[in-house]
Amino acid sequence: MIDFATVKQAAQGRWPAILTSHGIHDNHLTGKHGPCPGCGGKDRFRYVPADPNGKWFCGQGGDPIGGDGFDLLCHVHGFSKFESLKAVASFLGVEGDNSPQAQAKAKAIIQQQKRHTAEKTLAHELHVLFQVVSSRVASRELARDRKFLEARPDWQPMPEGSWQREREAVKRIRQAMGVLYER
Repeated sequence: MIDFATVKQAAQGRWPAILTSHGIHDNHLTGKHGPCPGCGGKDRFRYVPADPNGKWFCGQGGDPIGGDGFDLLCHVHGFSKFESLKAVASFLGVEGDNSPQAQAKAKAIIQQQKRHTAEKTLAHELHVLFQVVSSRVASRELARDRKFLEARPDWQPMPEGSWQREREAVKRIRQAMGVLYER
């Protein structure tokens, strides 16, 4: 028997690849409103790329529906929930048995997904930290530029005491590094 929780965990963050492998074109997975791959229309459908569970919405001509990636496969292909589960499990290589090999494979997939998520978090938070620190440095440099200050007398530099976003970024960076380099 295929375990839904194991397949769902293994599928997290991999929905674009799963959905495109099942015939849903990637132009439907951009996050912008567009035609629904299941029922058409012009701009009734929207996929949420940032959601790790494949979240989507369809206005369906005034009767909105939505759900996760499993539900999208059901909507587009007319699958039952179990057929959707089997299709995703097959794509991911998650076996339906509880043998030690299947459990080890599922555990490896989950670990790989955790690493992938940590890498994305690390890249994002490093970018945020770079942007905030760059803005602070630029603010200090502008504060010393007399021509700039004369042209914009109402301009105020960034407050020196607002380090909350930097602290949050550093905290998330440390967490991501812990996941990536745990022993």
